[in-house]
Amino acid sequence: MPVSSVRYSSDGPLTKVFTGNYPMLDLQQQSTSLISKEAIAQRVRATVISLYPGRGANGTDEAIVDGGALAFSKDSGPSGIYGEIHGKNWQLARMSQEHGILTRTKTTNPASPEESDKLEIGEVLDIVGQHACLIAAAYPWYYIVDRTVSNGEEIVDVWVPWKGW
Repeated sequence: MPVSSVRYSSDGPLTKVFTGNYPMLDLQQQSTSLISKEAIAQRVRATVISLYPGRGANGTDEAIVDGGALAFSKDSGPSGIYGEIHGKNWQLARMSQEHGILTRTKTTNPASPEESDKLEIGEVLDIVGQHACLIAAAYPWYYIVDRTVSNGEEIVDVWVPWKGW
């Protein structure tokens, strides 16, 4: 893993090294105003497996994805949520061990939500997680994606993390 933080004593020699995955960034770092949302590289893909029209606050919809605490961790950070859905006005608001519950991030008319915000069963979502270090620890490899190619994304490498510290 890349070094994400190094601490020096007042005398100058290295006293601590904190391992992590700083290059991926996350919602925790965004909440501190350290980075912008566009700088976050890590995403977990999850599939919408159930829809619940009107079950949410003020009659809004909710949905379930096939990624929960094992995929994202239960670290909610200052935002109080576990993840943001990339390109949609939804958030990962609650979760169990293996499933996440999505809720809307902005108020829409429950009778006619914006077309771009509708979810479909089977739809694959990119979810930006709260804490990249905990998320990365759950996976045996990371797909490195180039989003500048003509079709929108292409896997250009696979990184295998060092584990066992």
